Amino acid sequence: MRRRDFLKFTAATGLLGVYPAISIAGDAKDNFILHNNLRDTTRTIIDEIFKTNEYYSKSKGTDFFETFKKSQQPRTTVIGCCDSRFQTISLDNTPENDMFVIRNIGNQFTSNEGSVEYGIHHLHTPLLLIVGHSRCGAIKAALSDYSDESSAIRREIDTLCLSVKKSKLYGSEEQKWLLAVIQNVKMQAEYAYRRFEDDVISGKLTILGVVFDLANDFKEGYGKLKIVSLNGDGDPERFMDNNLIRAITITRK
Repeated sequence: MRRRDFLKFTAATGLLGVYPAISIAGDAKDNFILHNNLRDTTRTIIDEIFKTNEYYSKSKGTDFFETFKKSQQPRTTVIGCCDSRFQTISLDNTPENDMFVIRNIGNQFTSNEGSVEYGIHHLHTPLLLIVGHSRCGAIKAALSDYSDESSAIRREIDTLCLSVKKSKLYGSEEQKWLLAVIQNVKMQAEYAYRRFEDDVISGKLTILGVVFDLANDFKEGYGKLKIVSLNGDGDPERFMDNNLIRAITITRK
């Protein structure tokens, strides 16, 4: 029943005393204000996007785009979580034509295996970088009861449970959370290694697993990367002595 018809009906039947008009009007006003606020917010966001894009286009200039308009030649295939707090700018000042990026909740390999394979076997990137991050909501969900989520979200989290269940979790809740994040990156790197083992052995590919620490949980600095896996090996006593890791020119703890 439309609101106008409902008001006519209640007036004719005397039900307005039971359902006060002021309540209906109040709810309608609140909804109107809410919808207007959302529209204003959305309008502002869209305007900001196009202003930012205009600045980006002008600041980069024609020559910048001319270098890669015919084809892409990225150096790295990246599997990252879609969490908005992690962005590729934290890895590369100029990610255009440099990073082939695949993102999903929980930085999962199997969720987008075809896209990863395209980056490695068609774009021939020598590095597969798997990036998890501290305080990952998908990992937290996998550690808890997520049965009330939609079927689509449950399917995504279900595939994280195996890596979480394999985690040796101890300490506070935040420590357990971080350990589960680390274990998940190691597991995704192991999945990738199984798939691309021949490429790794031949020297065509390196698989590096890292955690982007947005919360300084490792106590090494906000926004720093923590290496947790190299070519499917999650033992730091082995991989930290690898020449690839030793070649990193910043001081690592």
